Amino acid sequence: MNESFKNSLRHWAIKNQITHVATNELLNILKDHECFDLPADARSLLKTPANVICRVVEPGHYSHIGLEKNLREILKFVSENDNEILLLISIDGLPLFKSSTMEFWPILGSVYNVPAIKSVVFPIGVYCGPKKPISCTSFMEEFISEVAKLINSGLTINGKNIKVAIKGFVCDTPAKSFLLGVKGHTGYYSCTKCRQPGVYLENRMTFPECDATLRTHEEFLKMDDEDFHRTQTPLISVPGINFIKSFPLDYMHLVCLGVVRSLIYIWMFGPVPIKLPRQILNNISADLVALAKHMPLEFNRKPRSLDDVKRWKATEFRHFLLYTGPLVLSKLKSEYLSYYNNFISLTVSMSILLNPEYCFKYNEYARNLLKHFVKTFINLYGAQMATYNLHGLVHLSDDVYEFGALDSCAAFPFENFLQVFKKNIRKGAKPLQQIIKRFGEMSNSNFWTKNILPCGSIYPIFLKPHSSGLLLPGCDKLQQFSSIKFQSFVIKTAHPDSYCVLKHGNIVAVCNIVFSNNVQSMVILCKEFATKENFFGTPLIESSSIGINIVKEKMSLCEKPVSDIVGKVVLLPFHDHHVAIKMLHS
Repeated sequence: MNESFKNSLRHWAIKNQITHVATNELLNILKDHECFDLPADARSLLKTPANVICRVVEPGHYSHIGLEKNLREILKFVSENDNEILLLISIDGLPLFKSSTMEFWPILGSVYNVPAIKSVVFPIGVYCGPKKPISCTSFMEEFISEVAKLINSGLTINGKNIKVAIKGFVCDTPAKSFLLGVKGHTGYYSCTKCRQPGVYLENRMTFPECDATLRTHEEFLKMDDEDFHRTQTPLISVPGINFIKSFPLDYMHLVCLGVVRSLIYIWMFGPVPIKLPRQILNNISADLVALAKHMPLEFNRKPRSLDDVKRWKATEFRHFLLYTGPLVLSKLKSEYLSYYNNFISLTVSMSILLNPEYCFKYNEYARNLLKHFVKTFINLYGAQMATYNLHGLVHLSDDVYEFGALDSCAAFPFENFLQVFKKNIRKGAKPLQQIIKRFGEMSNSNFWTKNILPCGSIYPIFLKPHSSGLLLPGCDKLQQFSSIKFQSFVIKTAHPDSYCVLKHGNIVAVCNIVFSNNVQSMVILCKEFATKENFFGTPLIESSSIGINIVKEKMSLCEKPVSDIVGKVVLLPFHDHHVAIKMLHS
């Protein structure tokens, strides 16, 4: 019991970023109580590393945590059938303080191909300095050495050798340019996917074409394009990397923080012939705010007014693109209908590429629709807007063939992990040493993996028992629940989290979760929407075919197996009815 209490206290202190000083004060209070046998110092309780090994990487320092160490810890949760581990690696810059130029450049990793541990992001190494590393070779030295060894020899755990390979690198454009040793996004031949020459127009580099010759891995290795390459990449020493296919275009930066943000900025701050009137913007803002109460719990940020758009995060631009934007923009007057049609073509193509069910089936359609979006965007807003981000859209469908739905190679989980850095820096002195010690405490306490279900654990998990729900004949009133947790979403019995889609496409509102004596299993008692209509159709693909419907009229209460649930639905009011959109980003 004492060891269990220690573990709980340790986890509480790490989770809430409790300082060592505050933890020491708590230990001093508890150690006098006869029930507890606790250490007197927080460093003993938290298993804080005594030393931090750093080396100079100009103009800062680098500390290597280790890839193998992290893999050994999380592979405890991998079944014996998994013989290969595919890794995603992310590298990005993170400013530390508003009053200082100090920044982190962490190397982060996650496992691509094992669902049970796919959401776990772990640190491999951290650089800290007044600006980014001067030399990529020096910065990546230990990582390259370790990962090359693991790829060549595999990882042996309990007598079993597990293959290790790098599936891809998830980076924004500046970080990708740094790793590959190629021109940045302002260069004339800077596209990492094709050879399209840039056109310098109104003080920016533009890429107006959609069908340029694609780059190949073999050409990259030869470095025959002097307008593209700056220097040889140190990653050449890592086996198995395809320098074109292994570097996907991250839609978080490219689309959400790139194209979607640019669109909204044009509507709000563009020149007079293009920008929307203030009254229309006010109406859009009011509609966005009104939708906040209809957003499920998976939406950490609720819709905000356009007046706050400069403070929107990437998730808010994603929500606008996939869920709220098509509704609030559908009210645009006829003179701005071309804006809506252009935007909805982006929404449809991204909805396809983000959906595992449709991303291969409709891939070519999405590719052509994105090209159509780019061309009409240029016609509407001018050739000077055909920047690197807009051009990148024409290559997104290619990454789907390599990685699957775009969320499989997105930066969102890595970006979320970067918040751990800022939250655990407690003073300005020695930030690298501080964060390495905090990571050491987390690792020694199994903090990364505490919430991973062990092998053999099965979703769904039934939560919050109650005794006051609607029942049908044969239901066990003693086994009622108000929440079901699946691996990637939660269904509840109350709005706005009660809507889901079943195996045959039925959209239902869950009223109760109960054990049925009729089928001897858990069921949902639900009301199915009787009518489904397309939210949009010709000339676009019918919206129902990609999980977007106008729904009307609920039918009477019925019983459905929990096993029939295949996804969660976002239900948003639209005129006198509702639009049901299958949730894509969970």
